[in-house]
Amino acid sequence: MSIEINKTKFIPLRWLANICGDISGWAIMRISYQDELEDFGWRYKLHSFIWKMTWPVYYRFGTMYAWDFTEDNYWEETGTVDPDYYGWDFEDNNGDAFRVIYK
Repeated sequence: MSIEINKTKFIPLRWLANICGDISGWAIMRISYQDELEDFGWRYKLHSFIWKMTWPVYYRFGTMYAWDFTEDNYWEETGTVDPDYYGWDFEDNNGDAFRVIYK
């Protein structure tokens, strides 16, 4: 279950910050693609500048989401998701699920 964290109560500022978050997400993806290609030209610098200008606005005023791990049996209580939906095959001694991959 996710928890919505609003960083500001001024709604138009929150909308603007969330738009900046979308732009910064797009820019960081472009940066990572160009980093893999080792293309550090003007496009890399431009996208880095866009990310540096938009991310702090989103981080300061945008809406963040956090996952709530306090509920132990969330999926069983809600009944909205089938426990076998994710295809986990086994659990180890610590209760961590893992899946067998057939190649």
